[in-house]
Amino acid sequence: MARILVVEDDKSMNDILVGCLTDDNHEVSSAFSGPEAIELSKLNTYDLLITDVRLPGIDGVETIDRVKRLQPHIKCIIITGYASEDTPVRAIRLNVNDYLFKPFSLAYYLNSVTRVLHQEQEAQSKKDLFTELFSRFGLSIGDDDDVLLEGLVEDREEAFRGLYVGIRSVLLDEEMAREIYATLENLEGEFRKQMNAVNAEPAITKRMQSEYREVGERLALLKVGADEERGDAFLMEPATFKPLFQAIKSGEVSFGDLLYAPLLRKTPDSRFEAQAELLGLKRKLWP
Repeated sequence: MARILVVEDDKSMNDILVGCLTDDNHEVSSAFSGPEAIELSKLNTYDLLITDVRLPGIDGVETIDRVKRLQPHIKCIIITGYASEDTPVRAIRLNVNDYLFKPFSLAYYLNSVTRVLHQEQEAQSKKDLFTELFSRFGLSIGDDDDVLLEGLVEDREEAFRGLYVGIRSVLLDEEMAREIYATLENLEGEFRKQMNAVNAEPAITKRMQSEYREVGERLALLKVGADEERGDAFLMEPATFKPLFQAIKSGEVSFGDLLYAPLLRKTPDSRFEAQAELLGLKRKLWP
């Protein structure tokens, strides 16, 4: 059970969103405007904030910004019926967890809520599976106990989250998303080396942090496009990326799944002989 705040100014829609979550055994509060949600957040702690974009007074993104100042660790889902370039960019900057377009089914809505609420458990479960897998080959997926490496992990995750929300919010079309993903996958080998190094090079770590942050800036400014010096070979084939793009867009792939997409694509199937779950995930991401 989670404590959830739903912000929706349409009473009928508000009742549906709240009722669905209540039936799923969550403790739910509702508000009909941003200021009302902010006041509730001063009095109560929530695990998840779900808000429509269009609200009276201040919009849903501004509401998220102000609630996050009160509760920095709250997870957030945006709901909208309108496509725009401005709203997704603002959502990416705030590290929003998911982005839903109306109309959607209640099953789709609940699936998003469940994914977002359990993303830490999902991440740990996947990390455990990969740790077990690679330990059999005398390898490691890396440790983030070092403070500088923790920052690198966070910057990497923010870049991948920006890609995820960019696709979910239709800010990025397939070609733009493919270019961003290719940039991130190109960094992955060096990221893994740093995480596995006995003594990670601080200069390399800081440079990589800067490169991950640059991806976020590209998303924020919509400056997507392969760097000329990298050439066409830098990008993967459209047919290779298309299934992953469609799976993210439809909600079949979670943010946690996306974080392991580069590693899964580069790991031979033969290594998954005793890990059916990981092989199944690889085939879902890269059929």
